[in-house]
Amino acid sequence: MPMTGKKLREHRLLLKLSQAKLAELSGVSQHVLSAYELGKIDLSSDASKAIDIALQNKEAVATLVKREKRYKAHEYIIPPRLPERVSKAKITEGNSRYREVIDGLLIKHNDKSEGRFSAISLFSGCGGFSLGFSAAGFDVKGYVELDEDLRKIYKENFPKSREIGGDITSVDDSKLCRYVEEIGSVDVIIGGPPCQGFSLSGKREVTDPRNQLFRHYLRFVDAFRPKFAVLENVRLLTSMKNTEGGFVMDDIANAFKDHGYKIKLFEVNAKNYGVPQHRDRILYIAVRNDIETAPSLPEPTHTEGNDFLLQAEPCRTFADACSDLAYLESGEGADDPLHEAVKHPAHVIDWLWDVQEGFSAHDNEDEGKRPPSGYNTTYKRQVWLEPASTVQTTFGMISGCRNVHPIATRSLTIREAARIQSFPDGYVFRGSLGTIRTGIGNAVPPLLAYYVAMHILDKLKFCKNSQPPN
Repeated sequence: MPMTGKKLREHRLLLKLSQAKLAELSGVSQHVLSAYELGKIDLSSDASKAIDIALQNKEAVATLVKREKRYKAHEYIIPPRLPERVSKAKITEGNSRYREVIDGLLIKHNDKSEGRFSAISLFSGCGGFSLGFSAAGFDVKGYVELDEDLRKIYKENFPKSREIGGDITSVDDSKLCRYVEEIGSVDVIIGGPPCQGFSLSGKREVTDPRNQLFRHYLRFVDAFRPKFAVLENVRLLTSMKNTEGGFVMDDIANAFKDHGYKIKLFEVNAKNYGVPQHRDRILYIAVRNDIETAPSLPEPTHTEGNDFLLQAEPCRTFADACSDLAYLESGEGADDPLHEAVKHPAHVIDWLWDVQEGFSAHDNEDEGKRPPSGYNTTYKRQVWLEPASTVQTTFGMISGCRNVHPIATRSLTIREAARIQSFPDGYVFRGSLGTIRTGIGNAVPPLLAYYVAMHILDKLKFCKNSQPPN
């Protein structure tokens, strides 16, 4: 293509043609256009040709530029509560058992019996990782979290845990040494550096400073010398490259080895550990070299289909997590302040009203009921009797990725998202709705963390008296 990405953007703006409309006209995806204009990718010859042809079609360009938005103003209605939909959202047999399991996490967390092993949490967020480890019997002695509002949620639920710092990069070596003296030895360090620098949902910049945060994680490992360390991140970290063209995942593994740890990377899906959600993640399990055990994970507790060899239960579903909650349509609320539906514009309700489970408004046969932009993963219903889709921080946006309730026509409530993430109802969430959504969407599911913690706990029982090498 004769134009660079920068020139394409300038030409497009000169024509008053939006990126979405150029995507519609050329057939080249909007995310590809965006990446090209930002200089992140090169276009294929087919894409270049398609854009050239589109821009040369002056009549079509003029028509699109003049086309008015489908909806000039937002009108709001509360949709009717159809009896057949309300009855379809009936309570499943697995619902009470699941609520019992996650409520049990909080009961165990509040059990302050003596003889517990210890941990500290880095990049702790609202405390999902910590809750799982605390429920397994770990005393989470300290935590680090950058976001002040998330720290408040964490402190509500872990009042005796020491706030080590906000910005981990500001905890210099002298402060770190002081914290080691005050907190004492710990058996495990847990944490997941922010994933924006690694995930495809971000810009995936190899120079993003967040990509180096694991090195600050390692400073804590060096200072405390725990027997185990667990580092969680998005699965797409496995494809992220560093400035030299190597893989970031290898940088992390090699760094741990250089610091005296055996380490192994595992790809996990939270649904295989009783969490009612498709959530692909990676876990690094590191073990100090003097500890006579290899890095490992527990066997899955749940599986899709019948796996008699694993003796695992069927994966839990959206309904197992949420079917006891009050049925709500757009704009409705319940006694639980966290179970309140966002009010959506009438035209969006219209797009989605007849969309079946597992399908998107983009799949509508009537073009007038298709959203003007986005992908077929947006404006998409989940499936009632399947594991929920990945809970993200944007779960309250009906236009987001797979954020539409399977039966009602609305986005997910905070309570539904918390349940799907395996937070017990008694876990305290404070602050703005945005803060709470961010905390829940970024959290490690407590139930997944619990099974990992129990597995590590079994290993620790055989090496409790082992001391870190000098």
